[in-house]
Amino acid sequence: MEGFRVQAADTQGDKVNLQPTRIPKLLRLAKGRDCVRCGNNEGSTVAAHYQGQRSHSYGKGRGIKPHDAMAAHLCYRCHAEADSSGLGNCPEAHSARFLLLIIITQMNLLMEGRITARDYAQAFLLKLCRNTAELMECGEPELHDIACRLAECWDSGEIAIASRGPW
Repeated sequence: MEGFRVQAADTQGDKVNLQPTRIPKLLRLAKGRDCVRCGNNEGSTVAAHYQGQRSHSYGKGRGIKPHDAMAAHLCYRCHAEADSSGLGNCPEAHSARFLLLIIITQMNLLMEGRITARDYAQAFLLKLCRNTAELMECGEPELHDIACRLAECWDSGEIAIASRGPW
């Protein structure tokens, strides 16, 4: 889906190397939320960091989790399945599904007013929200590009935690 292409990224992820940025307030927003994969709200939802073929492109290292923006709100069961590469029948399918869950998590947070976006990030996230059906048809390389751009927007300050609310 060409409308979501944000950069001419290398489809193997070699050109994208995010630093493992920590955003504790973003991780705390997962508490008490529905799982973005199964909808379960049994109190076990956490911010599940990306696990997959591109982990090292997102800042993961030995004993280091990827960038905090590369996390989806998943319940205990879905998180365990995601950590065991169980979201797809091959590494690329697993990666695509996990990246889609990460993007949906950020879209939900924006629509609920828990995060704010300005400038490019606002226009980009709103475009994603308006074109959800098309987003679901994106391939893994495009989802990678989108997720990386969102993480870069967190790093630049274009996306931030909303100042109002108990979080």
